[in-house]
Amino acid sequence: MIKLMNLSTYEYDLKRFNFQSDQIRKFLGKHNMDGVELLNPIMWEEKILPKRIVKGVHLKYYPTWLDFWKNNKNELLRQFKTEDIIKQYYAGNSREVMIQHYRKEIETAAKIGVKYMVFHVAHVEVEHAYDYNFTYSDGDIVDAAIDLINQVFEGIDTDIELLFENMWWPGFTMLNKNIALRLLNEVEYKNKGFMLDISHLMNTNLYLKDEKEAVQYIINTVNELGELKNLVKGIHLNSSLSGEYVRSQISKKKKENKQFDLNPLSEEVFMHVFKIDCHKPFKDKNIQKVIEFINPKYLIYELVTDSIEQLEEYIEIQDRACGKRF
Repeated sequence: MIKLMNLSTYEYDLKRFNFQSDQIRKFLGKHNMDGVELLNPIMWEEKILPKRIVKGVHLKYYPTWLDFWKNNKNELLRQFKTEDIIKQYYAGNSREVMIQHYRKEIETAAKIGVKYMVFHVAHVEVEHAYDYNFTYSDGDIVDAAIDLINQVFEGIDTDIELLFENMWWPGFTMLNKNIALRLLNEVEYKNKGFMLDISHLMNTNLYLKDEKEAVQYIINTVNELGELKNLVKGIHLNSSLSGEYVRSQISKKKKENKQFDLNPLSEEVFMHVFKIDCHKPFKDKNIQKVIEFINPKYLIYELVTDSIEQLEEYIEIQDRACGKRF
């Protein structure tokens, strides 16, 4: 089992290590990490992040993308209000922008020599992140994602493992075996599997009371995948017990009954999503049952912290939960 932590090429992450590769290596060694899963690989520099420590990459995720992909301009303007915000959100105005961005990330991943790539299969409009009154079904989103992924990989010569990560928004949630099968059968890339994100699966159940209950829910859910369970190659480990908050927001939205006008790029929207999926450390030792049940190739501590001191604290909390075997 390869033990990793999440890291990005953004300044706020690398600044903690003074942009020094030796400091990153020492930190990983101190916490018995084999390397990192890298976000925003396009900005990767080997002098800061040597190839040998970058084991996986997390491909870009556009939370709201389906209407952009379908070129539904009226719907985009309704959601984003102006052409400028649309262009800012997608860094362009055609689906080719998305295709080329992913191709560049995959080409960088191949250059680094990573073992796997992670891809989110999900879509949510900003308003529906509050009221959970979703426009599109799992099937709608998966069909569009298959189209996108197949266009992205066309002509690319690589065999890096592609792992579909479960989300709690519509798409691939890991709650429907048929949806998982559709991804496996229709994505025209041979080396593929799944990445189980613990928090994201917890977020699909708004009534979980504690982590012990979450462990049983996770095991029961993955067990329903049957033989596909063997294709779960990695675990993003963190914790989310945000059901009460989500239920309160859904209720509040129903009572307000007013036009939704939050900018998708606003800090308020970002903080709302963070309150749902806060990337806190998993504390309950029963998480060992999940790790034993999945027996993943990759165990990634995917945590969000304010400082290197808090990162160390969170890693130590999860280490205690996981025990010495992991």
